[in-house]
Amino acid sequence: MNRAIALRPLAWLCGLLLLGMATGYAQQSGEQPEPLPEPLTFDKALELADEPHPDLQIAEARIRAAEAELQGARAGDNLDIYVDGALAHVEPPDYAFDQSNDDHRLLLNVDKTLYDFGRTRSASAAAARQLDSNKLLRVNTRQQRRLEIMQRYFDVVLADLQFYRYNEEMAVEFVELDKMRDRHELRQISDLELLEQESVFQRSRYLRSRAQNRQRETRARLAQALNRPGQLPSNVVPPALPDIERELPEVEQLQALALQENPVVKSLRERLEAAHARVEGARAGDNPTVRGKLQAGAYSRERNSYDDFRAELQVTIPLYDGSRTDAGVAREKARLFETRAMLTRAERDVRQQVLELWLQLDSLKARREQRQSERRYRELYLDRSRALYELEVRADLGDSMVRYTEAERNAAESDYETALAWARLNALLGRLDVDNPFVPSQNTTQKEESNEQAN
Repeated sequence: MNRAIALRPLAWLCGLLLLGMATGYAQQSGEQPEPLPEPLTFDKALELADEPHPDLQIAEARIRAAEAELQGARAGDNLDIYVDGALAHVEPPDYAFDQSNDDHRLLLNVDKTLYDFGRTRSASAAAARQLDSNKLLRVNTRQQRRLEIMQRYFDVVLADLQFYRYNEEMAVEFVELDKMRDRHELRQISDLELLEQESVFQRSRYLRSRAQNRQRETRARLAQALNRPGQLPSNVVPPALPDIERELPEVEQLQALALQENPVVKSLRERLEAAHARVEGARAGDNPTVRGKLQAGAYSRERNSYDDFRAELQVTIPLYDGSRTDAGVAREKARLFETRAMLTRAERDVRQQVLELWLQLDSLKARREQRQSERRYRELYLDRSRALYELEVRADLGDSMVRYTEAERNAAESDYETALAWARLNALLGRLDVDNPFVPSQNTTQKEESNEQAN
């Protein structure tokens, strides 16, 4: 019993340690992220873009794998220090000077590849290029995360505006239907007129229900984009957009800049250089190898072939490898051709995407002006309808409110489409600023590299 009492503090200590380890692991793995703030703002949503997310974790894992490959490639000609030991029992011949049965030995070996005619150099160059390629893909992943969050956030705000529009319309139609029911009871209107209004009301009710479902759908997508599935934000604040009326450069200038700075294109160029280095490394597969070796030994018996110390310079010259080198070169060349084709396709895609965004921004400029004019007209018309309603001259105030809400939603949609088009264009140029995605920044890759060096 005394022993159990003595062990109790130790058990408590072990339990606390296990609890601390489990808590630390849960925090490290990010299984339970912080809940979304209420209300959710646009700036806060963008701040969450760099939190743990499967896409970012995949990009980081590929970088770690490339770093490990580079470390392994650079270690190809490093020192190898190892110990060989053996315990042996022998039956010596009669003429042997030492008739003991023990033949134990312990050898300390130091090996180093002095020259391998380009294999290590090619492997290191390929691994370094692959690492740079993966880092560029991480830049693209971070940009795509912001673009996705922006799109999902704008979808939520537009879904709310759409719901407000159909909610007002349903209210107006319900009031009109209620009036017509009273008139129908007084035999002032026919069954046909009442059913017509009933049909109009049911249609607006259906559109309101669909808009309400759209609110939930867009919030679920936003929660997924923020890596918080199931945490649907109830209150999303409309973003305050900066000045998006900027001069649009010539499309040829943007295409040339995109082909030079796009992260995906630059990543494939680095990958192409890595493929070239791997081809050179495969060609060096049948080159000679020069190795230096030092060996010190301790033995339980004496033999003429046993040396206390040995220094060797070994030269290995392959004479025939069964076409393994040719097969390796062919394999790496095939990968090289594939990467070159992927680069050509990526350059064409980027050029086309820049053109499409340029045309979209040009069209959106006219659409924004048209919708802003429509919104101003509907706002003024609503003021007039409200004044006439108060004077009991006309009774189209409800319809005017619906039309104004619709115009407000359409104007917001044009603004968000313009802002998102600018952000996508900046991403194609490799200049989507993580803090202000609407304004082109300096080269994002150089900015990340400077941040890594500072850290």
